[in-house]
This record gives sequence, structure tokens and C-alpha cells, in this order.
Amino acid sequence: MRRAIIFGSSFAAILTLAYLWPMIGGSTANNNARGAMCIAGHCCCTGVAEAADTDASRGAQPRLTLDPNQFPAGPVKEAYKYAEKNPALLAQLHCYCGCDKAEGHQSLLDCYRGMHASACEICTGEVMLAKRMSEQSSPVDQIRNAIRRNFAQDN
Repeated sequence: MRRAIIFGSSFAAILTLAYLWPMIGGSTANNNARGAMCIAGHCCCTGVAEAADTDASRGAQPRLTLDPNQFPAGPVKEAYKYAEKNPALLAQLHCYCGCDKAEGHQSLLDCYRGMHASACEICTGEVMLAKRMSEQSSPVDQIRNAIRRNFAQDN
């Protein structure tokens, strides 16, 4: 009986520590450092790129997306470049690839914080559509509706 209590208590302590470790500054292989980012007075998204260098040590703002220069020329690199330059727009758009359920993404911007978008045609397609429409001065709600029409299956 005593062994069961000790084992159960140890197991609960390990689970609690594993859950809290990233929040108390521990490092994990998939550490997702998060910090608030406010756009137009509304804090609508959080975080910095999980695998990107932060320029904080040099006094610059931390990166919100991965560096587009790490990708070869093509649509993926172009999408990462657009995401880097337009995080406020992407933070207002939903991604329909299923990453919200599978990876906990809250917006299309989250796909570009790490490598996820580099291997996802839906994420790339959504950003390229948003880019084309924003270059035509389309408002955000029209971009959002177009992405939903083109990429949402059962959402």
C-alpha cells in the first residue's frame, strides 16, 4: 500500500512538472515561447517564432515568423516573406488545414512561426490568396471569406 501511494504521488509530481516546465522557463524540443502581440490596440495573437533567431540580444524586435531566406525560391519562400511583412493580417485569418485542432494554432500566423507552413499546401495557398487580395486593396473580411470559400471543407 505504501509503495502504491509513493508511486502515485511521484507519478503525479512528474506529470505536473512536465506540464509546467515550459511555463517556468524550461526548454523542450518543441518549445513554443509566447509573448503578447497587440495589433490596433487589440491583443489578438501571441508568440514568437519557435525555431527562429531572436534579435533581442541586439536590441531588435523578436521575429514573429521563421526567416524566409532559409527556404529555396518558390511559393513557400514567398509565403514566408509575406507572413514576415504582414503578421497583423495573418493574425486575423483562420487556417483551414486542421492545424487549429492538431497543433493548437489560433491563426494563420501561427503556421508561419515554425516549419508547419513549409510543408502545407493549404497554408501556402491561403497566404498567397491573402497576398493577391490585399494587393488589390480588399478588406480583411473579404479576404477571410475568400479563404473560407476556397479552403474550408467541413469547417
